Amino acid sequence: MAGQITQPIIVIDPSKAHVRGKDALQMNITAAMAVANLVKSTFGPSGMDKMLVDVAGDVAITNDGETILRKIAVEHPSAKTIVAIASTQEKEVGDGTTASVMLAGELLKRAGGLIDRGIHPTTVIAGYKLAEHKSQEILGELAIDVGGDDTDLLQSVAATAMVGKAIACDDLAPICVRAIQLIKNGDIDVFNNVRIQQSVGKSIEDTELITGVVIDKRRVHDAMPKHVKDAHVALLTSGIEFRKFAKAPGGKSNEKMKVTSATQLEEMYAGEESAIKSDVDSLYNIGVNVVFCTQSITESAQGYLVKRGILGVARVNDNDLEAISRATGATILSNIVDVEASDLGTAGIVEEKGAEDEELIYIKDCPNPKTVSIIVHGGTEHVLDTVEGALGDALRVVADVVKDNTVVAGGGACEVELSLRLRDHAREIGGKEQLAVDAFADALEAIPYTLAENAGLDSTDMMTMLKAKHVAGGTTSGIDVYNGEIIDMYGNGVIEPLRVKTQSLKSATDATVMILKVDDVLASQRRELAPGPGQAPHDYDQF
Repeated sequence: MAGQITQPIIVIDPSKAHVRGKDALQMNITAAMAVANLVKSTFGPSGMDKMLVDVAGDVAITNDGETILRKIAVEHPSAKTIVAIASTQEKEVGDGTTASVMLAGELLKRAGGLIDRGIHPTTVIAGYKLAEHKSQEILGELAIDVGGDDTDLLQSVAATAMVGKAIACDDLAPICVRAIQLIKNGDIDVFNNVRIQQSVGKSIEDTELITGVVIDKRRVHDAMPKHVKDAHVALLTSGIEFRKFAKAPGGKSNEKMKVTSATQLEEMYAGEESAIKSDVDSLYNIGVNVVFCTQSITESAQGYLVKRGILGVARVNDNDLEAISRATGATILSNIVDVEASDLGTAGIVEEKGAEDEELIYIKDCPNPKTVSIIVHGGTEHVLDTVEGALGDALRVVADVVKDNTVVAGGGACEVELSLRLRDHAREIGGKEQLAVDAFADALEAIPYTLAENAGLDSTDMMTMLKAKHVAGGTTSGIDVYNGEIIDMYGNGVIEPLRVKTQSLKSATDATVMILKVDDVLASQRRELAPGPGQAPHDYDQF
């Protein structure tokens, strides 16, 4: 044929791996499910732990889904999407990461089955979106309005978040609740306003709440008071040091001076000493007995501070200084001579505690702190890391309840009720989307099923009893994994914030839809490093 092209037309770089159609979809689903299955055994109060060893040999033992997925080396792009679910869940609500990842894996598993039966991915996506929207409506109906000041309920929420992650939940839950109650009058910013400090030694039960701040610093001079009651605190972003030629209060002058005699040199030093004494006296005269600086405190200044009975701490980092300001109410100033009585913060006690080289400065008993600290005690660093992670989750969920004033029953109660109601809703929809809604309902049941399975119970029997209880009207009934019974979760204090459930549904559905919409994968091939022109070859294998 005239004009026929006999040479192949290369549209796509042949060096790129190209997977398309159902093969691409199945590959993405398989990769995502592999990640979900990785954390499945950690779910619930009876979940197992994972031991993670990094390239440096450092060991982390945890059953927190977000921590596990963050630390493993995930390569596949679809698997990274599932990891992103855990990160989003942790960032937005602080808990429910493992459940979100599991739900996404189950949704993809059932979507793969529907696609194998000839249902188009677009239809599955439409059905999943309908199911997620309806599920959010049902959750709103299941939500229980509570008071943000109900201490007992908040402690139940905190204990639910920590169970399976840390022992001594009954001792830690009140600490979490009290910490949030102390800072709730301001911005409930758990990350910035609740500081967690680890201390190896003692037991978890000795963990304590400090109504103030603890910093990893010590006094600049051993002769300074170690314990100050009724502290009046000054905060400086400068130091207490020589003023050059007794000029430039609070700082150093750039002027130069020519010294021509020993007398003149002595006068210059005397002027510098006089300036430092004047600075310290100005602090003492307005009632300062504790001062924190981000820069140095010279030996001469230390001597004057000791004489005035002022506790001085130097080279405090900016974050710690801001935390002290929020706790004590002190104003941070850059110039020592600008400090006035109205700029001072107050604390009941400021003291140095700890063995040599392990000293900590405690600023506590602050009258109206906007920042508080939790000192975590435990026998080993691994225990401390676990407890710190559990406290972080508990603090976040308590803050969620205080903000929203809505909770739901845990123990698989919500998921089973959602599943039953979605099946009824599916019959009203009709069409092929009905199959996707039913698949969504099946995926939700994987949550209580796994809960029972990880506890060593007969999952099938437990699911049968749980569904029967819900059909009979027990909307808050869930699985008691310790006794193998179906009980009222809300009545027994197994409670979760509504926000955790709504975010979990949204994150899992969005990630599933994203993966199902991909029908082509183009991936560049990795190439081994090779020396360029003029470069010497390297034996990369030795590394």
